[in-house]
Amino acid sequence: MSVTQSSSYSSRPAGAFGNSVPRVNANSLARQRGMGLTGMLVVMAVCVFLGLFAFKVAPHFMENWTVSKIASDVAANPDLLKQPRSKVYNYIGQAYRTNNLWDLKPEETIKLKKDGKRGYVVTVQYEKRDNLFRNIDLVTTFDKEVKPGR
Repeated sequence: MSVTQSSSYSSRPAGAFGNSVPRVNANSLARQRGMGLTGMLVVMAVCVFLGLFAFKVAPHFMENWTVSKIASDVAANPDLLKQPRSKVYNYIGQAYRTNNLWDLKPEETIKLKKDGKRGYVVTVQYEKRDNLFRNIDLVTTFDKEVKPGR
């Protein structure tokens, strides 16, 4: 008794379990879609970095928004601007404490420049530093002259 092989199996090598190994068609590789594991890891790493960046930067900008609001309140108060510089800074310090800005000092964040007509020109000018990760720091600089009534 002789065993004959079928012609369909003769051109393909046998696999480990006797199954035939399919041929790879170049067109089937071109039709594959989707992202591989490496691509997914890169996307996740970028998302983590952007999330970390947003969580570090957002408090600085919210704090600056509060400082700018306080500065615009000071600039809109002509009676306060005619007071001595120390009284203006005391008012700003009180507003900082009311808004829970404990780590800011009025003299370091808001600059008062003498103006003959209005009393003072109010400028928000300071920078915040925060550690992003390891030895990379995040520095945000704020510089804005506040006009009365804004």
